[in-house]
Amino acid sequence: MRWREWMQALPQRLRGHLPPGLRAFRWRARPWLVQVYYGDPAFHYEVWMLGERRGRIEIGLHFESRDPERNRAALAAVVPSIWEIRARLGPFVEAEPWDRGWAKVFETHPLPPPDEESLERFAGRLALWIETLEPLVAARGSRRG
Repeated sequence: MRWREWMQALPQRLRGHLPPGLRAFRWRARPWLVQVYYGDPAFHYEVWMLGERRGRIEIGLHFESRDPERNRAALAAVVPSIWEIRARLGPFVEAEPWDRGWAKVFETHPLPPPDEESLERFAGRLALWIETLEPLVAARGSRRG
């Protein structure tokens, strides 16, 4: 399997890991990433291959609107819950302002081979991210445009 096929397959595999109330997401993919979103596509969950040379893949919640203040506010709404997030997702979850006034909550993993096993594993991991963070984002109204 190539990375392009892996990224295209991830959203359908993800649906099977999510509870019914979270399956109605929209998505878009490129050969190196997939973005899953509810409402405003500027605020999305992302699986991003950081480059084969870097040997890492990222899972995260990205705040990428054109308004840096809106992105900072969305990040600030999530940060107070970082210890609860880490308790559920693990200690390597980070939250930070990022490039172009964007912000993100994320973790990185060693880049796996693009095969069925890694597709299943990352679909399950992304589902756990969504189940953990989407209630926080939705409750604070951060995902609305």
